[in-house]
Amino acid sequence: MPTVMERLLGMDERKRLPPLDGIRVVDMTQVIAGPFCSTMLADMGAELVKIERAHIGDDTRHMGPYKGRKSEDQDYFFANNRSRKSIALDLKDRRHQKIAQALVGEANVFVENYAPGKVEALGLGWNKLKAVNPRLVYCSISGFGQTGPNCNRPALDPIIQAASGLMSVTGEPSGEPMQIGAPVADAIAGMNAAYAIVNAIRVAERDGEGQHIDISMQDAMIAALGPRMGQTLNANEQPPRVGNANPLRAPADIYRANDGQYVSIICHHDGFWSGICRALGKPEWILDESLRTSAQRAERRDEVNEMVREIIQTRTADEWIKLLDAERVPVSKVLDYGGAHADSQVVHRGLIREFDHPKSGRIRIIGPPWITTMEEPEFFPPPLLGQHTAEVLVDWLSWERDEAEHFAKDVGAEEA
Repeated sequence: MPTVMERLLGMDERKRLPPLDGIRVVDMTQVIAGPFCSTMLADMGAELVKIERAHIGDDTRHMGPYKGRKSEDQDYFFANNRSRKSIALDLKDRRHQKIAQALVGEANVFVENYAPGKVEALGLGWNKLKAVNPRLVYCSISGFGQTGPNCNRPALDPIIQAASGLMSVTGEPSGEPMQIGAPVADAIAGMNAAYAIVNAIRVAERDGEGQHIDISMQDAMIAALGPRMGQTLNANEQPPRVGNANPLRAPADIYRANDGQYVSIICHHDGFWSGICRALGKPEWILDESLRTSAQRAERRDEVNEMVREIIQTRTADEWIKLLDAERVPVSKVLDYGGAHADSQVVHRGLIREFDHPKSGRIRIIGPPWITTMEEPEFFPPPLLGQHTAEVLVDWLSWERDEAEHFAKDVGAEEA
């Protein structure tokens, strides 16, 4: 059945709205996992108001600038907090708690990623806010979830990489367990949270009842590892660390070319083997019966990878990319971050967005990783601390402008 808005608007007008247009989110998140979730909602058109600690703000505002950047540049914060408004509140103050509760009363979604019990102590627990807004979608993101023997343990991304089993299969065979050099557990938890929230919005609209979502970073990381956990779940075996190789495929590794660059190649199935052999100038390998199947090559994994490694050392990385691409073999140079951002495919798809920030000037941020026929919302730069405090109090809660501006000054709100 059409919503009131759909009945008021014509079909053509509705088609021009982003999918989450009209959805209001109170975003009480910090660091990475929570902001990653709320950014995904903003990228689909939701209106975000981020509650930040008065005079302090999100922890990532204080991680220091990168080399060569100005002292006021908050690059780590910028990376995870575009397209949202910031309101500064001191939630230890009961009056400020009432303001936050009133904002939630006007919202569709509340997202938080504090330690279990923390937001409840600040007057923003699920039971409290459900009474304020019975249709509210409330999402809690934490390291180990809201229940269970470990729920109160503090957790950051490296801790979850350890607790999920990821580090046990990462690293060289003779080396120590190793974490991946990016906060993947944070990002995966944030993505799962956004996915669950969008589904809960649908339920709230259909049934008229709010929902609580409990996202555990540990759960989310283990779920992401699920496709490779069958060996343990069903065969009761621990997969070994194999570095950049693949325990089930060969050749599959990174190989150093004669210009010092590395090339990643994987023979995912037998259909790629002949193309690899031709690209490497070794058509005779195709006729070798002992290398014909994936199982045979995996059994001789170290030997096969070494055979390929010796040949890759004879040409440049670009030459090998051209030869292997011609045979439609899965291949890439091992790019650093700068190379990845400048990659012609990434540039073509417009992934990197540029914004004019009121203090840092022109900044670059990674945008949403999709291209869609749906209407794209307007993106805007990460906010200053409390930048929109007065605006939000006026627009959401109908405060008088003078009162809102006075309040904003009291909580240390910055002006653009």
